[in-house]
Amino acid sequence: MRAPKSPHPLLSVGGIALNGCGLFVLPFAVGLAASAFFEVSEVVDTSMVLVVLAGFFILPPLLLQGLGVVIKVGRERAFLRERGHFSFRALLGSIHRHMRIVTPRGWGALLTGLWFVVLSLGAKWASLGLLAVLSLLLFYGVLGATSFLTTFHVQTFASGLGRGTAGIRRELSPAVVLSGEDAEERYILEKVPVPAGFQLLIEDPNPAELSTESRYAVGAGARRKTVVVSGRFRRTPRGLHQLGPSRIWFQDALGFTRVSVASVATAELKVLPRFRPLEIIEPPRSRLEAPDVLTRPHRFATEDHFRFKEYSAGDDTRRIHWRLSIRTGRLQVRMPETKEVTTRKVVLLLDTYLPPGRMLLDGVGVEQILDALVETWLSLASELIDRGDQVSLVTAADDGEGNIRVEHLSCTGTDNRRWQDLGARVRWQGNYELQEVIGEIGGDIHAVAVSARFFPPPKESLGGQDFTWVYLPPIVALGKREPPLWEQWVGPGPGAGLRLASRIFRVPGPAGSDRNAFFRQFVDLHHLQQRFYARRRLRIVAWHQGKKTMKALEMRGETVYRLEPGPTGHRLVGLVSGQSSSARKVS
Repeated sequence: MRAPKSPHPLLSVGGIALNGCGLFVLPFAVGLAASAFFEVSEVVDTSMVLVVLAGFFILPPLLLQGLGVVIKVGRERAFLRERGHFSFRALLGSIHRHMRIVTPRGWGALLTGLWFVVLSLGAKWASLGLLAVLSLLLFYGVLGATSFLTTFHVQTFASGLGRGTAGIRRELSPAVVLSGEDAEERYILEKVPVPAGFQLLIEDPNPAELSTESRYAVGAGARRKTVVVSGRFRRTPRGLHQLGPSRIWFQDALGFTRVSVASVATAELKVLPRFRPLEIIEPPRSRLEAPDVLTRPHRFATEDHFRFKEYSAGDDTRRIHWRLSIRTGRLQVRMPETKEVTTRKVVLLLDTYLPPGRMLLDGVGVEQILDALVETWLSLASELIDRGDQVSLVTAADDGEGNIRVEHLSCTGTDNRRWQDLGARVRWQGNYELQEVIGEIGGDIHAVAVSARFFPPPKESLGGQDFTWVYLPPIVALGKREPPLWEQWVGPGPGAGLRLASRIFRVPGPAGSDRNAFFRQFVDLHHLQQRFYARRRLRIVAWHQGKKTMKALEMRGETVYRLEPGPTGHRLVGLVSGQSSSARKVS
């Protein structure tokens, strides 16, 4: 189990000071500051009453919140110490997390009430002052109720889940789908104790590639019956997607405060890659009668199987294929075969290596490249098996528990689901370079590497009877250039300039949604901007490094195909014909 990620200690200390002291010191500080600048003689007579009233409403929430923080932090500290993850930084992060119970809406209500206090003292407007005091009393009353909930009811909630009298389950329907198919998630809540006046919120950002954020809310009726909430994922790209644990919150009806009560409800969505039609066009021209492993023999209506090679002195001129010779610019000779191609052992390697660094950690769009590689990898296996070859799939993949291991899968014509399962668990990794993966296979084999490397391959020979590269230029896999940032923000189509100008007057979510808050919209725009520039950096790297890698592959003396992915199928275009291992040794 990995240690939970904690924020920087300075951020935790600042958050503790703001949430712990700011909530309870800020009203008195504002009152003292206002009295220094305005004439407040008319309220001096009632100042003691106001102080006592403020203390009555402010001190109990302070004490209850402090007691709740001590209980929950102590419980979490024991949990972390038992697993060896306890540290001073983790302690500060835990205190900050449990003290941060006021939402942005709650801070807005507090600051608005304090601003009304200042205005009422400056303008000597008694009615506005009464409204300001009532709003502050409402805020601190809700804060007190939430603090009480934090101290006692959260423990009741956890005890109910532990005893099995209450439960929150997360199900996927179906849990295994093909890429692009619909998948639905369901949360089943059985007699979950939700206090009156509060809502139970369920939140999970989910993996970014799903483009779906889980957000659900249920009321107090959930404690008397079973409640089911559900939603569909917007996208289901290939991969093994770990969902959860979901964050469970209690939020008051006004949305001023929110208390984290649990992190539960995990699930796993497995999206299998599809098999795409594969077309091999223009096989590389070769001076050898033994072509590469991907070249497929053809049959005319009146002839045996045949292959092509360039004409050389002594060849039978009657076998010159004039059409192909005109198209290629060189004389091409038909080489008929009198018997079927013998069975070969072919190893299909999927190159998933990316050097550890920024691209591996936060590359935006690299999964799109890997999806095309996996589909071609599996489609090649199906194609070669149909020809009668013995095929093995080899790659470094996730074992389902987060560990990267080299897996070797022998294929047959009836175990396509096993191939797809391996393809779903493939992800970019920085542990095994291609020669290290090959080193675990051994043997005299025909090897085909499906790759989209951002950097040149190893200089040494990769071994085998012959070696074939199927290379996908990464810039091709990234597709069309993304629209400008402002168009992504306001949406495509005519009138984008007008929509951009009216953005400040419109709200992106329904009435009352947190997404309508100006700060939340600013955060969303910042995240969109980060993604836009990360994607642009990736395109620049893919363009320059992809061309260098292609040139390096063409100079290795091995067969090279260029992969051209399409929406319904993929094409392999022959570029360079390689030599067999014996020919390379002679040369």
